[in-house]
Amino acid sequence: IHVINSLGFGGAEKILTFYARFHDKEKYRVEVVSFYPGGEMIDEIERYGVKVHILGTRSSDPRSFFRLKKIFDDRRAGIVHFHNSMPLFTGLPAAIRSHVPVKVMTEHNIYYPGKTGGRLSSAVFLKLRRKLDAVIACSKQVRESHLHNLDPDRLITVANGVDLNQFEPRSVRTSPDSFQIGTVGSLTPKKGYKYLIEAAGILASREIPVMLTFVGDGPLRDELEQQAIRSGMEDSVRFTGATADVNKALETFDVFAGSSLREGLPLVVLEAMASGKPVVTTDVGGNREAVIDGITGLLVPPGDPHALADALEVLWKDGGKREAMGRAGRDRVEQHFSAKKMVAETEKIYESVL
Repeated sequence: IHVINSLGFGGAEKILTFYARFHDKEKYRVEVVSFYPGGEMIDEIERYGVKVHILGTRSSDPRSFFRLKKIFDDRRAGIVHFHNSMPLFTGLPAAIRSHVPVKVMTEHNIYYPGKTGGRLSSAVFLKLRRKLDAVIACSKQVRESHLHNLDPDRLITVANGVDLNQFEPRSVRTSPDSFQIGTVGSLTPKKGYKYLIEAAGILASREIPVMLTFVGDGPLRDELEQQAIRSGMEDSVRFTGATADVNKALETFDVFAGSSLREGLPLVVLEAMASGKPVVTTDVGGNREAVIDGITGLLVPPGDPHALADALEVLWKDGGKREAMGRAGRDRVEQHFSAKKMVAETEKIYESVL
């Protein structure tokens, strides 16, 4: 049973659709628990015959403990797999009380002192995580960032993966009329999107016909829209809202651009590479494990719009390099970052603990 806070748009949430689809059906029956009702990923998970339980309570609500325990007891759970720390608060005590044999968690976020939030880095959550049989880190950098808190022998890297069948590599457009830069993600401060808008303005000042598209939604949308207007970029910056069809959005990009200030290993970078798109992104978290600088894309320092603009300009000027990086990116994802590989490696951890 996978336990997660919610099932809306997001990387960890999409990961659950891969567990639903690619688990070994001869060995495992998979079910999912979400604390919050609703969410775009529910239908996708249930499409693969996986039952979704909705608690309708917060992870800190004492009622969650009793509702989870009942599910674990009724379903005779052999493995409970938590996603990030928040579900541990009532979920892990419930799993312990239900005598669930195997209790693991995937850590999707890199640890940044002072930036990961109050309760997530508190002594309570640290104590809970130390009671787990294994903690799975979604990238090497995520693992290294948590080493000081957890037993290295129980902190295991399993890289994020994507469903390669959902992404078809297409030729990178080389039209001289516009330079289509796109990004996909929640419009939140950690994504550093204000720097991406600044970079687009720098490119426009160099007479590059940039068109920047944001696919996603979030609390900063109004602020980012106003920034585009203030900088005179309102006709060159588009906000399309969230979509479940990331592949269709990626098809329209010449280059995928990321400006995050912190990350674990973002699925959208892997999705862009799977789509044959060159990637320009910040050198944070696990990005450098996916993007090989100069081969599959370009890495730049976080919070530096000029470096971001310079890297994008390199790819604007060289269509051949865009094509070559796109092909190399697809090859790298096929070799190292498939969803099937991720699920199979996780199941090896289950078996080892069992």
